[in-house]
Amino acid sequence: MRLEPVCRLEMQYEADAAWLRPYDDKEGAGFGYGRGTVEGPRLRGKGVWANHPRRREDGVWCPDCHGFITTDEGVKILFTLQGYSIDEATPAVRRAIVAAIWFRAQDERYRWLNYHICVGEGEIDETTEMWWFNISAVVNETAVAPPKIAWAKAPWA
Repeated sequence: MRLEPVCRLEMQYEADAAWLRPYDDKEGAGFGYGRGTVEGPRLRGKGVWANHPRRREDGVWCPDCHGFITTDEGVKILFTLQGYSIDEATPAVRRAIVAAIWFRAQDERYRWLNYHICVGEGEIDETTEMWWFNISAVVNETAVAPPKIAWAKAPWA
């Protein structure tokens, strides 16, 4: 497999987020929402999202983020982002994030996204509550032929 760059997603929490430890200090849950920007070779626009993560007993937050992107052309694309957010050994409170991202697009210019799992890596700065991801599509290089579904043809194919 290989990775094809799709975009960089930057997201900022808005006020009114809730981060709780309802079962003592180990487990946690939260809810936050915000807006963001998307810039890259395959996808550009603005995003709106909500995150309802859980915190595992080992301190790892597991983002469960859902939202949509409005591209520069006005096309709406849904996304789901799930992964792991692990504290970094830094003086500031930062967490490294890896995630799987699924997109859902109706517009024919972006339907290729419906047939790719994407992966992302990035960080969250807890001081500013800003997070970012570099997102790439996973390309199957072991298949002997291209997909039969016409919409599955990627722009780099």
